[in-house]
Amino acid sequence: MQAISRPIVKSVIALGAVAFFALAVSTALNGVHAQDQEEDEAAALTAYAQFQYATITGSTNILNVTMLPVVTAKGTIYKNLTLKVNVDANGDVTFEAPSIVNAKQILASSFKAGKYAGPSSVNDGKNQITVTGPGVVAGGTTVWSAVSSSDPSVCSNPVSATWYVGPIANNPLAARLKKAGITSTAYSWGVAGNPNGPGGCNPGLNWSNGSILGVSQTGNSITFSSFTSDASFDKNYPVDQITYTLK
Repeated sequence: MQAISRPIVKSVIALGAVAFFALAVSTALNGVHAQDQEEDEAAALTAYAQFQYATITGSTNILNVTMLPVVTAKGTIYKNLTLKVNVDANGDVTFEAPSIVNAKQILASSFKAGKYAGPSSVNDGKNQITVTGPGVVAGGTTVWSAVSSSDPSVCSNPVSATWYVGPIANNPLAARLKKAGITSTAYSWGVAGNPNGPGGCNPGLNWSNGSILGVSQTGNSITFSSFTSDASFDKNYPVDQITYTLK
C-alpha cells in the first residue's frame, strides 16, 4: 500500500479541523435564542463566525483559534477555540470535543464614538475631534479613528489618529512597540496622522505624522498619549498627552 505523504495528512487534518470547528460554532450559535424557536431560526440567518479575522495557530496535534469574531443579532462577541486531535499508529485521526470559551474582554475596547471637545487650557477650549468606530481587521482586532473637527486655524492634538483594540501581538505596530520596549495593556496602540492638518496646521513634534499613540477611555473622557518625541524617537513612556470630553 502506498504511504500517504505528510503534506496530505496535514491537509486532511486541517480541513477536518475547520469543518469540526464550523460545526461546533454552528451548534453554539443555534442556541442564541433557545427560549423562542422562531427567534432562534431568524437569528441563525444572520449569525456567523468570521474565521478570516481570527488568529489561527497550531502545535503538535493542537489547533488554536484566538479572538474569533462571532456575529449575532445582538452584536459581535469573541470566542477562543482549541481543538485536539489524536493520531494512532496507523495514521488514523480522531477529533476530541473542542474547547470553546469566551475570549477575555479587553477593557480598552469600550471606546465611544462621537464628537469630543478639548480642555479649556488648550487653544481656549477650541480643540474638537470626532471619533469613529469600531471596524474589524485581521486577528479579531478592532480599529478606531479620530479626526480634527476644529476650525482650520485651531490645531488639535493629534490632528488625526488610528488605533487598534486587541492583543499587542495582533497590532500592526507590534514590532515597533516591541523595539520601543512598550508592553503596557493599559492603552490601545496606534499612530498619529495628517502631518500638517487642516489649513496647514502643525500640531507639534510630539504629535507629528506616524507618532506612536496610546489611547484610553474612562467614561466620557478619551485620552491620547504620545510616545514619540521630536517626531523621531519612540519611548516606552508618554512624552505628551491630552484628554477630550464627549460632547
